Amino acid sequence: MASSVLDPPNATAHEHDYMVTVPSTIPSFHFRTGHHPLLPTEIAPKNPSNQFGFPRPGPQSPTSVQATAKHYFVENNTWEAILDHGEFDDIVVGSGFCALAYIDAAYKRDPWRKILVLERGGFWLSEHFQNMPLPFKLVLGGPSETFPWQLSSKTAQSPFKFMHGSCPFFGGRSTFWSAWCPRPEQDLMRNFPESMITTAKPEEFWQGCQDLLLVTKADEINDPCFGKRLQNDIQTRLDKGVKAGKISTANTTNHAPLAVGRKTSIANAVAFDKFSTPGPLLKIYEQQRHKAKVNKGHPLAIATDTVVERFELDPNDPKHRPNVLYTSRGALSFPNTKTNIILAAGVFPSTTILMNSIGDNLAGRAGSRVGGHFISHITARFPIAEPSGSDGFLPHLEIGASYLAGKDPSNRLQYHIQITAIHSPSPETDAEDAARLCPDYAAAATAEQLAGSERHIVLVCATLGELNEENPHSWVVHNPASQDVTTNVRLQVLPDEKTDSLQRVMEKATYDAIKVMAGDQADSIEYWHDVIVERRDKDSQRDAVTIKSHPGWKRNKPPADMVRVPGLVHETSTLYMSDNLEKDKNASVDSQYRPRGCDNVFVTGGAIFPTSGSWNPTLTMCGFAQDLARKIVKERHEPPHGCGGHLEGACT
Repeated sequence: MASSVLDPPNATAHEHDYMVTVPSTIPSFHFRTGHHPLLPTEIAPKNPSNQFGFPRPGPQSPTSVQATAKHYFVENNTWEAILDHGEFDDIVVGSGFCALAYIDAAYKRDPWRKILVLERGGFWLSEHFQNMPLPFKLVLGGPSETFPWQLSSKTAQSPFKFMHGSCPFFGGRSTFWSAWCPRPEQDLMRNFPESMITTAKPEEFWQGCQDLLLVTKADEINDPCFGKRLQNDIQTRLDKGVKAGKISTANTTNHAPLAVGRKTSIANAVAFDKFSTPGPLLKIYEQQRHKAKVNKGHPLAIATDTVVERFELDPNDPKHRPNVLYTSRGALSFPNTKTNIILAAGVFPSTTILMNSIGDNLAGRAGSRVGGHFISHITARFPIAEPSGSDGFLPHLEIGASYLAGKDPSNRLQYHIQITAIHSPSPETDAEDAARLCPDYAAAATAEQLAGSERHIVLVCATLGELNEENPHSWVVHNPASQDVTTNVRLQVLPDEKTDSLQRVMEKATYDAIKVMAGDQADSIEYWHDVIVERRDKDSQRDAVTIKSHPGWKRNKPPADMVRVPGLVHETSTLYMSDNLEKDKNASVDSQYRPRGCDNVFVTGGAIFPTSGSWNPTLTMCGFAQDLARKIVKERHEPPHGCGGHLEGACT
């Protein structure tokens, strides 16, 4: 590709052809009169498709890829230049939370860093699907979720059924997550190595990732639907209940910390929007593009529809650094072995890449441990005691969100309850706001539950328990016989006595918490029962199922199999970190985030957690991804040697 129109006359195409940026949006709707001081006055579109229909019509069927790639993503001819001679400081695999955290921290330390992002999917959603109109709820699940592994039959036949998959698009799971961002205390980081505990001790560690994700407590959100009466009532009752020992296994409770903050121009105002990474990543792209224009940094390169398969180490390099990275679009070469590979693609994709690349180094280590969370889901309601008009509640939808955490005293495994409280005086008109604003769409009240609950408080409780990482029957193993190197692993995750015990403990804690939140109305609590079906004749193709119980509110608690949700979430631990890899024979990553037996490859994300805890992992994952950037990126704010005087582009 030719160099940008902003390149100085003495710049060669070779210096810039793999780090080009779009110099402006001209010609577009934003074309305005006047001239940019750096642009020649005679600049005009050179492509007939950009000549406004003169002298002939332009293309009439552009694709979404064509509309976005030109402005944000690496185009084919630029990609060819990257394959031929591109050199980067970092190649980041993935575009989710950890990729954002690393890239943001790296550029703050060195805006001249040359970073290439490789995302396996295309550009699909520009933000979290809950920020979009209600019909977008249909995109949750189905083809938007892929499972890059072969699941064992024992898992499929177990109560867990399956592990939730990946979202193979730009932004990854960030476009579908629930936004809960609790900060674990050090005693909850069970069996984490001392290096990770020490790293997470300073307040700056947590402040950095909270700022990145715009974490805001539920009682500080200024959206009209987050009213203070409901939020404070529920939280006050939980605080008193935990203190009084009414939820015997609970340790802490607080206003839910949610990554939903959207800063506004109004002082101290935070609007409600679900956080996702596409917008922030493209914002960084724009910032680096502008810095490149004025010789203050290098542009960020993002390549979509590029699947990373494996890397090769230089056999003659004593430091065992990679010099080839194989992708679905060709092999990237690092002849000087100085490029870092940052694996931020998620737990199982990162594990698979390492198994395909340095499996011998990690034999008996990678995949020997699997952590994560199983879920129970209980919905209840209790009546509002005060008469309408004097109860202090808002005349429209009101939402509260609280967080409660505890442990199973018999084995110290952890659980937490994500509590969403809802007051909906007009269910029909509240439906869209409820679907958009509930912190967790998968744990929100349904239209059927809100109908008839106008004079009730509805409590939706999603309770998460941690897997026992010591269960020898849970594992990920390499399956090299598979023809697809991106899915050639087998996964098994099974319950055991410890998880069974924790499940009983956390469900009792949930019912106790519901009773505490109902207060004086505890005797009037009702629970939602889903439909119960009975299979009469498993061999019959017709009339094989009979409905035993219809959905609705009932005074008795639902049976356990009705509230236990199939499907595990928040996978961790497959490449867990240790301060002593020789002593810990199952650990894969050292305290510098490097897999055993190689350098210049780094792992970030939940895969490095030795245990999962019960807390949602995103905040902590981002904190350690930022720490990785601090460890390997030296601060630099002056142009590197050879870049003086360039207005934009890269220096080689």
